[in-house]
Amino acid sequence: MAMQCGIFMTPYNPPSRTPRQVFDWAVDIARIADEAGYADYMIGEHYTLGWENIPMPEAIIAACAQTTKQIRFAPMAHLLPYHDPATLAIRIGWLSQVMEGRYFLGVAPGGHHTDAILHGFESISELPPMQLEALHLIERIWEGKPFLEKGKYFKAGFPGADTMPEYNVIIADNSPYGGRDKLEIAVTGLSQNSSSMRFAGERDYSPISFFGGTPQMKAHWDTWATAMESKGRTPDRKRYRVCRDIFIADTDAEAKRRFLASGLAQTWKHYLKEIYVKFGLFNGIIQDSGKDLTPDDIDEDFLAEHVVLCGSPETAIEKLEALADKVGGWGQLVYNQHDSIDDPKPWEESLRRFASEVAPKVRMPGID
Repeated sequence: MAMQCGIFMTPYNPPSRTPRQVFDWAVDIARIADEAGYADYMIGEHYTLGWENIPMPEAIIAACAQTTKQIRFAPMAHLLPYHDPATLAIRIGWLSQVMEGRYFLGVAPGGHHTDAILHGFESISELPPMQLEALHLIERIWEGKPFLEKGKYFKAGFPGADTMPEYNVIIADNSPYGGRDKLEIAVTGLSQNSSSMRFAGERDYSPISFFGGTPQMKAHWDTWATAMESKGRTPDRKRYRVCRDIFIADTDAEAKRRFLASGLAQTWKHYLKEIYVKFGLFNGIIQDSGKDLTPDDIDEDFLAEHVVLCGSPETAIEKLEALADKVGGWGQLVYNQHDSIDDPKPWEESLRRFASEVAPKVRMPGID
């Protein structure tokens, strides 16, 4: 099979953008990506981040359902410690039925300290056990069998014949569309030693890897695959998604020029570089480049050559095949979205050309 294309709307829009601008931009991206043949569209959930301000991804998913036909959607991810599991279980199941199968689910404990503070937590270290308990209760609710359970962090239940009032109530079926077994659940990983990849493999969730060079990609796959095998499952590279920043144009020089003039370059300059330096996320990419520099030394030229998949369709194919030969194949390359509201045409051209001129031609080991 050919490598699929996906979209990740974190979003990376500057804090100067209004919620309405970000919302409309997200809906427009979905329409264009659907027309271009993208398979999946994932939308982040954050509560306090000015550069990533979508606290309600399901609102965008519902809006996009009206303007798209084929593309699937996912919140990526619902931050489970910040939700009541019973309410979220019903909303997930209901929205998956509204989407009639064009829905899958991302889950996470929450990785941003400011979001944790907003919800009354002193540290994000408190969140992983809450995620596990929330997942347990969500799964029980989807079973549709009567229960009442009070856990350490949450409580939930499901009504049955013995818990009816003085009259009979018809209970709505808000389980996932097609049944729980049909609902894909996915988890993202960023750092090389990401525990999320082990968590995903142990629970048969799909892995999504944000690009961090070959050492990180190998570690993510090996961790997930080993965890899958430990539970008696066979890991499948078709389920592996890799997120990249991308800019495609006629020539390498034109792609670089357009990248440097884009919102993508502004995101790296004003937001992402500091984060990547602080948490050592450039280390694997620098190692791949063979250059003698520190993360602080990284400039726009390095970003264009080694971080962003930037160039002509032919160059992009060559770079992707070289990477796949080193790390093994993946099923979907996910195109990270950045702010192009003021000048969307170069971005739209890149998005469409990646789907039509790059993805179908990439030789992908373990997938083809």
